[in-house]
Amino acid sequence: MKIVKKEKRRIVLKIVSALLMMAVFVVVAISNNFIPRDFADYYCTNIFPYISVPFQRFSMIFHFSLTENLIVCLAPMLAAGLVIWLVILIKKLMTKGAGIYLYRSYRNLMIILIAGAVLFQAMHGFNYRRTRVSKELELNTEEELTYEDYLEALKWAYSGMIEARSQLGEDYNGVAHMRGSFENSAAYACSLLNAFSDKYDIPLSRNYVRAKPVSLSHYWSYTYIVGVYDPFLGEANINTDYLNITEYPITICHELCHTKGYASETDCNLLAALACCSSARADFRYCGFYEIFWNLYSTTAGIAKATNEVMPQYELTSEMEPVYRDMRAANLYWLNIDREVDDIYEIFGIDITEASSTANDTFLKSNGESGVDSYVVPESIYVRFYLTHVAGVEDA
Repeated sequence: MKIVKKEKRRIVLKIVSALLMMAVFVVVAISNNFIPRDFADYYCTNIFPYISVPFQRFSMIFHFSLTENLIVCLAPMLAAGLVIWLVILIKKLMTKGAGIYLYRSYRNLMIILIAGAVLFQAMHGFNYRRTRVSKELELNTEEELTYEDYLEALKWAYSGMIEARSQLGEDYNGVAHMRGSFENSAAYACSLLNAFSDKYDIPLSRNYVRAKPVSLSHYWSYTYIVGVYDPFLGEANINTDYLNITEYPITICHELCHTKGYASETDCNLLAALACCSSARADFRYCGFYEIFWNLYSTTAGIAKATNEVMPQYELTSEMEPVYRDMRAANLYWLNIDREVDDIYEIFGIDITEASSTANDTFLKSNGESGVDSYVVPESIYVRFYLTHVAGVEDA
C-alpha cells in the first residue's frame, strides 16, 4: 500500500510541477504587457544597455549573421531530433517508461521555453512599455494642426529630398546608389543614431552594434521583410538582396534602434526617419526625407481636396523625375519577387508573403502593438516635429 501511495504522490507532484512550469512560462511571456511604464523607462535606460552588451559583443565577433546560420543549421537538426525522439517514444510505448520519458521531455522543453522567455523580455519585451519617442521629443501637441502646417512640413520634406537626391551618383539606369559599402553604412548608422539621441535627448543605448548582412536575402525577400532584430543574440540582420536607397538607410537605422532599447515599430521608424534627415550623408538624408514626403503627401492632398485649397503639384515637377527612377527600380525588384512567390504558391499552395505577414501581425499584437499597422508613423507626428524643432529654430 505504501508503494502505491508513493507512486500516486509522485504522479501528483509531476502533474503539479508540469502545470506550474506552464504557468511560469505564460506569466513570463506576457509580463511585458503589465509592467509599469516608469519601471520600463528605468530598465531601458539604466539596465538594458548592460544586459545587452555581452550578447551584442559576442555576436559582433562574427562578421556573418549568426541568426541566419543558426536557423539554417538548427532546422535540419531539430527535424532529425524530432524523428529520433519519436523513435525512442515508440520503443518505450512498446516496453515501458513512456510516461517518464514524456514528462522529462516536457520538463526540458519548458525549461528552455522559460529561459527563452526571460531572455526575450530582458532583451526586447520590456522595451515595448517605455515612453514613446514622440513624447520624448517634447512635441507641441496643444495646438490643432492646420492645412498650412501640413503644407509647410511637406515643403520641408520635399526640399530636403530633392536637395539630397541632387548630390547622389547614379548607375547607368539613372538610379541613385549608396555612397558607401554595407560595412561603412552600418557603422555610420550607429553613430548617426547616437548623435541624434544626443541632440534631442532620446535615451538610446550607447552600445555600438554592427548590423549584419544576410546571405540568403533573396529568398528572405519572399517574406517582404527587409530587416529583423534577434533579441536572443542582440543582432540586427539586414536584407541585402537589393540595397534600395529609398529604404535601406531607414531599415538599418530601424533595426539598430531595436538593439539600442526601443521595441515599438512606430518608434523605430520615427527615430530612423528623423535621424536620416539629420544626416550629413546625402544618401541617408534622401531616404529620410523621401519617407516623410510620401507619408505627408496623400494626407495633405486629402485635406486640400476637402477644404478646396490649392495643393502644390510637387509630383509634376521635373525635379521629381530622378526620384521616380528610384521608385520604378524598387518596384521592379518587388514585382520580380512577387512573381517568384506566385510560382511557389502555384506549386506548393503556400503564400509565403501572406504567412509571414500574419505571423508578424500576431507577434506584434501579443506584445501590445497594433500589429503590422504599427510600422506606420502617424503623419501628424512629422508635422509636429517640423513645427517644434525645425520651423521654430529657423524662425528664432
